[in-house]
Amino acid sequence: MNIKGSKHLDLQYRNFIEQGLNNNSSKSAIAAVIGMDKSSICKEIKKHAYEVKFSRQGVSAYGTYDCQNIASCGFNSFCRNACPNRIPIPCKIRDKTRGVCNGCDKKSTCKLTKRFYSAQRAQTEYKYRLSDSREGVNLTYSELNAIAAIIVEPIKNGQSVYAVLQAHPEIHHCEKTIYNWIEIGVFQPFGLTNLDLRSRVTRKLKKKDQVKYKKREDRAYLKGRTYDCFETYMREHPSLSVVEMDTVYNDGTNGPFIQTFMLVSFGIMIGVLHSAKNAKTMAVGVRYVKTLLGDDLFHSIFQVLLTDRGSEFSDAFAFEELVGHVFYCDPMASWQKPHVENNHRLLRYICPKEKDLNQLGLHSQADLDLIFSHINSYPRKERYGKSPIEEFTFYHPESEAILSALHIQCVDKDKIILNPALIKK
Repeated sequence: MNIKGSKHLDLQYRNFIEQGLNNNSSKSAIAAVIGMDKSSICKEIKKHAYEVKFSRQGVSAYGTYDCQNIASCGFNSFCRNACPNRIPIPCKIRDKTRGVCNGCDKKSTCKLTKRFYSAQRAQTEYKYRLSDSREGVNLTYSELNAIAAIIVEPIKNGQSVYAVLQAHPEIHHCEKTIYNWIEIGVFQPFGLTNLDLRSRVTRKLKKKDQVKYKKREDRAYLKGRTYDCFETYMREHPSLSVVEMDTVYNDGTNGPFIQTFMLVSFGIMIGVLHSAKNAKTMAVGVRYVKTLLGDDLFHSIFQVLLTDRGSEFSDAFAFEELVGHVFYCDPMASWQKPHVENNHRLLRYICPKEKDLNQLGLHSQADLDLIFSHINSYPRKERYGKSPIEEFTFYHPESEAILSALHIQCVDKDKIILNPALIKK
């Protein structure tokens, strides 16, 4: 078997890599079988390996055994805190050989953080990155304006792209990238085409409907947090409480923005009102709920957080400091968090789309708490006529304390209002 000359691995060869790791083969041996350089195998494993923390029934999902400072901090082999200063304990077998735990015979009992390589998962990540890297132009329109202001005139005056870039080190894009952008007509609105180049190309300009200017997002935060990871983790920990998170708004520029949380096990939905929609405010929203509930009550219901890949949810590390485990749905797959999406229909009865929510009367967190008090008091057919509050009160021993802390009240069924009149002043 030999794939020399090929620039990309496919699923077949990734399966060979996974099989070799499962059989404790060395990277050199795997490379020899596939016909690749050992360094390529090392990069493939490093890029697509994902971490799994050791856990077992009855042990806090937020803590860890894998920290060198456990004893010095006063804990007996297990720290129950999600500490940002954790220093992992090195593993001689994992770190000095293959880099993953696939073939280790102690992986089921080892208490260190484990790393695995999955061929199917690596192929999925590869396909997503490949399609994302080919979509649009990797810069915003304002950034394009700034580059065009520098390069258009010198190139039209006969200078080469190389010479222009040498004179302007503030442009961080390479010569080939600039040539490609000129070729596909990115600078055509600024009067620069491939015919203006000193060495004119013979190909005609490609006809495109519209060039997309899309700044590439850093997707590193998705590693180990995809929906496949979520399903695997929940199969191993079926008793954990899952909270689905989303954002609701009508005006994406001015807001207001409603950060919603759906307690899947009980059907309870709560929300936090924001004036801005970004990663910082979303983390503040989770911290606000934690402050209301206190650590013990918060961790009893916020054990796993599932959300979409909106840019406002991209700070996975900030969420994990508060919740412990955060996972992201696949792109354009809102059905993977159906509970919060379906419950948004009730929210939209009160806050209709294409309406100014401020003019409707949504001005404060108290207004939002009132909305969710009525929504959570509304009986559901799928719950056999019971409301989420009634079911939550029946099943959760701390329900009264939790609802009181969140300012959610039970509303008489005859007085429930699910239209904008609820918040009109």
